[in-house]
Amino acid sequence: MSTMRLQVAGINDVLARAPADLPSWLSPSESERLAELHVEPRRRQYLAGHWLARAVLAAHSGGAPTDWLLQQRRSLPPAVIDHEATLLLSLSHSGDWVAAAVADQAIGIDLEQRRPRAALHRFEPLLLPAGETEGVLDTDTLLQRWVAKEAWIKRDHGSALPERLAAVAMQPAIGADADVRLLTTAAFHLGIATTAAPWTLELPLAVYASERWQVQDLDRA
Repeated sequence: MSTMRLQVAGINDVLARAPADLPSWLSPSESERLAELHVEPRRRQYLAGHWLARAVLAAHSGGAPTDWLLQQRRSLPPAVIDHEATLLLSLSHSGDWVAAAVADQAIGIDLEQRRPRAALHRFEPLLLPAGETEGVLDTDTLLQRWVAKEAWIKRDHGSALPERLAAVAMQPAIGADADVRLLTTAAFHLGIATTAAPWTLELPLAVYASERWQVQDLDRA
């Protein structure tokens, strides 16, 4: 049976649980990447994401977080190494929050903290499903659309470039057929794209809205 486990947590909370001596749990490739990050908030995001990934792996497949070895990959999620099963990771961070997911199927997640983003209106034509009118949706709703599309794009390890956003056409899902799930809390939107099931979700805040989307990927047509 394929499964998926995902956790969202505050960066400060994650770092409070992580060992203080970094060499004890970072792999050499992760240490090299950390050394390249000179802005402290970005370093904290990186450390929180990679520790949370280990915690989620341990909860999903056993062992302690420090038992899990990860390989840093440029512009890709870290890879699980020295483990007999194929496990795939997806990470995301925004503001004070970090998310990590593990599955034995392709998975992409995107987390975005909710805050005013006037610049999103520039991308509105790339984010709306067919039939929706430009200029009607507020920036928070546009952010939901962004999160849903980016989760799908990250599932295939892509980047949310304008031409890629335009190629991902979405429509509300009918019945149980959904390619992307979008969960909304008071603090963030979370997009999840995977065929793995069932899901185990650990979220720090209650989900008060949920959307399901079907995707037509024009790059695959």
